[in-house]
Amino acid sequence: MEVEEYRRRAEGFLRELYEESYLNGAGLKDSLETAPIFERNKDLFERAEVLTLLDAARALRCTPGEGPSGVRVAEGGPMGEAESDAARRARYLAGFTCDGYLEMATKEMTDAIVSAETQAVIEFEGRKIPFRMSQVVLANEPNERARGALEAARQKVTLGINPRREERIAMLHSLVGDLGYSDYRSFCADIGALDLGGLSTVMEGFLDETDGVYTQAMEKAASTILGMRLKDVSRHDLGFLFRGVRFDGMFRQDRVLPTLESTVAGMGLARERYPNIHIDAEARENKSPRAFCAPLDVPGRVMLVIMPHGGHDDYHSILHEAGHAWHYGSVDPDQPFEHRWLGDNSVTEAYAFLFEHLATSERWLAEHVSGPLADEYRRFALLHKLYMLRRYAAKLLYELHLHSGGALSEMPREYASLLTEALKAKYPESDYLADVDDGFYVARYLRAWIFEAHLRHFLAKRFGERWYAYPETGRALRELFAQGQRLPVEDLAARLGTGALDPAPLVQELVDNLEA
Repeated sequence: MEVEEYRRRAEGFLRELYEESYLNGAGLKDSLETAPIFERNKDLFERAEVLTLLDAARALRCTPGEGPSGVRVAEGGPMGEAESDAARRARYLAGFTCDGYLEMATKEMTDAIVSAETQAVIEFEGRKIPFRMSQVVLANEPNERARGALEAARQKVTLGINPRREERIAMLHSLVGDLGYSDYRSFCADIGALDLGGLSTVMEGFLDETDGVYTQAMEKAASTILGMRLKDVSRHDLGFLFRGVRFDGMFRQDRVLPTLESTVAGMGLARERYPNIHIDAEARENKSPRAFCAPLDVPGRVMLVIMPHGGHDDYHSILHEAGHAWHYGSVDPDQPFEHRWLGDNSVTEAYAFLFEHLATSERWLAEHVSGPLADEYRRFALLHKLYMLRRYAAKLLYELHLHSGGALSEMPREYASLLTEALKAKYPESDYLADVDDGFYVARYLRAWIFEAHLRHFLAKRFGERWYAYPETGRALRELFAQGQRLPVEDLAARLGTGALDPAPLVQELVDNLEA
């Protein structure tokens, strides 16, 4: 197939796929049916087509190291500015077709897993709770014993689905051999230009540097909020701990959308300028409690999906997904397919984290919410951010074990051990596959958090600490957004002049505020 025809077909495929995922996640369909979409487009992901696009990408590569089939590559870091635009596009397209090859082979398994989660119902205290909603119920349950009972019911569902997940992960690990890779880690590092080894070293250092301040802050939070000793806390207690009920008065549910609208308007990104961005905030029984952004046509039609359930999390969630939505909705429609739809997802995650960070900003909080607990809330929110960073750091270390050829039977214990050590709360073995995203997406999140701190520093230096309040900021952001994901975050940092990506600013911000 000619490359231009392949691009046209690939874009149509993604539109269909994201539409189906949106309908299921928004609670408009109680099953996920991607298999027919893959079947209609199976010629995009035939092995011969995949290898042709892989070879084209490898022919344009210019990084050192030895890769599969004698191709010179490195587990390593992003290709950088030395990578030509043509090479970058070829790599992004190869990544798309490789991912599609794996997804094509596992499509029935994926649909079965997601549909089982969507349709599962938990019986709890005389109520029937949809499995997806049980997480929200758990986060709002103040009774320790009730949380334990609900978590046991949730784990029963997870354990029932795990055989399907085990079959799917085994298939993924096997399939990368067809493409010339020794294991899934090598595949993801190569096709995604991810320095997984280097990032794991950085995040191990992050865990060490923040261990003391995190443990001390969590001990205080466990005692104050849960009335428990930290050593007795389990993962299912953390949802209620971070629910932050006492701050609900600051974060009114009826102000979620108006707060978003006034925030983006302040940056010169008012909603009326973006008729292509649609917000779905309706409550539906099977709607995912986790907010998400679905780019159904970049930039023509972007859905921001949220189900407000009260409290600060609604504000964090809508700001985060707005970062995605305004990014996708601002992409230059003349950008090529690869830059509009593909590329380094750390870029869009960084923009999402940039918007979300406003909900921990002293100045933004003073302007958009009110209450006597603002300072206490900010420390609470930064503790949650540190928890998330440490959680993803531990997930990265775990996934390196999971995807490097080790025995699958050893992974439940490995997962529980690494997450428990990092987060000081007992994690269950049952989630050892449910808590994993394909393609080492965990690395995308971590690189995004690090780059976001650099980007925020750049904006503050250029526009002041209230950078979010000026139309000039919106103009600067639109220039970045318009590129889609053409450049990886390391190259964007270089272009902004903020230096090599380094988590030191994150560490400093968190330690300074949590030790205060």
